[in-house]
Amino acid sequence: MFECNRAKPVSTALSAKLTNLLAQWIATSCRPISVVEDDGLELVLQAATGVMKTEQRHFAEACARQFLDVANHWGIADKISTIGTDSAPNMVAAGRLLPFEHLPCVAHVVQRAIVMSLREGGFDGALAKCRKVVGHFKHSPANSDELNVQQASLGQVQEPLVQDVPTRWNSTLEMIKRVMRNRDALHTTLSQQKHNLALPTNAEYEKLAKLEKLLEPCRYITELLGGDKYVSCSVVLPALCHLQHAMKISDDDPAYIVRFKAAFTMDLNQRSEKLNLEWLKVATALDPRFKDLKCLPRAEREPVWAKLSELVKGEEPALQPLREENPEPPKKKTALLLMGSDSESDEETPVDNTVERYKVEPCASLDQCPLKWWSEHTAVYGKMAHIARKYLGTPATTVPCERLFSLAGHIVQKRRSSLSPENVNKLVCLSDWWKKEK
Repeated sequence: MFECNRAKPVSTALSAKLTNLLAQWIATSCRPISVVEDDGLELVLQAATGVMKTEQRHFAEACARQFLDVANHWGIADKISTIGTDSAPNMVAAGRLLPFEHLPCVAHVVQRAIVMSLREGGFDGALAKCRKVVGHFKHSPANSDELNVQQASLGQVQEPLVQDVPTRWNSTLEMIKRVMRNRDALHTTLSQQKHNLALPTNAEYEKLAKLEKLLEPCRYITELLGGDKYVSCSVVLPALCHLQHAMKISDDDPAYIVRFKAAFTMDLNQRSEKLNLEWLKVATALDPRFKDLKCLPRAEREPVWAKLSELVKGEEPALQPLREENPEPPKKKTALLLMGSDSESDEETPVDNTVERYKVEPCASLDQCPLKWWSEHTAVYGKMAHIARKYLGTPATTVPCERLFSLAGHIVQKRRSSLSPENVNKLVCLSDWWKKEK
C-alpha cells in the first residue's frame, strides 16, 4: 500500500486510491505494455486479468494440461461436455487426452477442402490475375478514386474491391464476385492508365463464373455453422450431405470443374472421418427438424437410435426447463439441407419406449428452434430433454471465438499498446455488442 510521510495520516481508502493511480501512471504513461517484460509486472497482470500464459511449446500434452488448468481455474470443469478446436494435429491429439468430447471445427474442415480443391482445379492463373488487379487499386487511393468514378458513370454501386486472404474464410469468393460485378469498370479504368497488369481473358472469366457457383454452397454452410445464436451442432451432418450433393460431377462439367469437385469430395471425406461423428449423429437425431436422419445411409440409422436408447437408460432424471433464447438461422439456408435425402426414412423398431414415442413425432419445421421444442416437450421426454440440451448446446465451429480474436487484434495495436487489460475487455465487449445491435 502507498504510504506518505506527512503529519496527517493517510486513510485506507486514499492509500488504495493512490496505489491504483500510481500503478495506472506506470502502466499507461511511463512505458507501453508492448515493451514491458518485467517478471513482476507480468505476474501482476496475470493476477489482475486471470490470463494464464503457457511457457511450454504447444505439444499435445502441454495443451491438454493447459485446457484442464483453465477449466479448473474458472470452476467450469464439471460443466464442460465438449471442447472445440481447430484441426491442427496437436489440437486433435490434445482432444484425445482430455476427459471431454472433442469436436474439431467443421468450418476449418470445409475451408481446407476448398484450398486443396483450388490447387487441383487449375484456377491459380485466373485467381493470380485477380489478386494483382485488386492490389493495384487497394494500394493506391488515386486508382481507387478513378474506379469509383467509372462505377458511378456506369450506374453501379461504388464498392471497393476485396483481396482474398488465406485465413479469411470466403474471401476468395467475395474477391471473385467483386471483380465480376465491376468487370466493365475495371477494364475502362485500366485502359486509361499505364500499367503492366495482365487482365483475365474471356475464358478465365468464364472459369471464375463457374467457380463462383461452386463456392456459394460452401459460403452458405460456413455461415450457417458459424452462428452463435442458434443450434449448429445438429446441422453439421445435413450440411455436409448437402455439400456432397452440390459437388456431384455431371456430364456437362468441363475438365477443370471435374477435377475441382473430385478433389473437394475426396478431401472433405478424408477430413470428415476425423470429426466426432458419433456425437454428431446423436445430435442430429435429437434435433426434431432432422430426426428422420435422411442425411445418413440407411444402415447407419439404427445404430444411432440404439445409442440414444442406451443414453436414455443411463441418464439420471433431470427435469430442468430449457431456455428459449435461441433464434434459428434464416430458413433459406436451412432449407438447402433437405436436398440431401436419397430416400425416405425407414421405420425401425425402437428399443426404448421413450425413443419410440420421439421417433413417431412429426418433424419440426426448419424455422423452429430445437431447444424450444424440447422445452415444450420436457414433461413428456424428461431424460431425453436433458440429453438434448447437452448435445444440442455444443457449437459446431470455433468461429465465434475466432471473431473475438480478430476483434481484439484490431483493438490492441502498437499505437494503443498502453491500453489496460480492463479497457481492452470493455472495448471488445462494447464492439461485439454494438455489432449485434446493428
